[in-house]
Amino acid sequence: MTLRMAIADTAASYVGIKELTNRNDHPVITKINRTFGLPKNAYYCASGLAYCYKVNIGKLPFNGAGSVSSWFANRKRWVYKRGERGNQRVGRKPQLMDGVSLYASHIEGLATVRFDPEAEYIETIGFNTTGGTGRGGVYRVRRRLKEVKAIVNHLTPYWESIHGNHN
Repeated sequence: MTLRMAIADTAASYVGIKELTNRNDHPVITKINRTFGLPKNAYYCASGLAYCYKVNIGKLPFNGAGSVSSWFANRKRWVYKRGERGNQRVGRKPQLMDGVSLYASHIEGLATVRFDPEAEYIETIGFNTTGGTGRGGVYRVRRRLKEVKAIVNHLTPYWESIHGNHN
């Protein structure tokens, strides 16, 4: 849980950053995108969350930091998905800073400490979102659980690969 808290703290430290002209433009966004070899004004929802992982674990436990689809490429790491009859867990219980897929191609970090599959809302930290303000940036966002397409857990398998099954 300490690793997850560190990643959450890193993500939270960026909350409040706002794009200068609503074109994915801010020095922090440029820094994040350049870390992964992306264009400075590239979409940064996936790279922002990946950056929080990288700062805390050094190496990402998956390839393609700037691509939402790369976060969800390994179906074995999915822990939650929206089914035809509503949401359902498919593996481990979603945990703090797991990747949350919303909309067609957007990801945010799960900021809810204790996930409740019966809850109406979850809290996330989202990069490259408006948080309901109309201005792009990094926000803490309250999302309806029924809006969630999938949740992926890369941290537990990574942790277990270096420390064993003690997470």
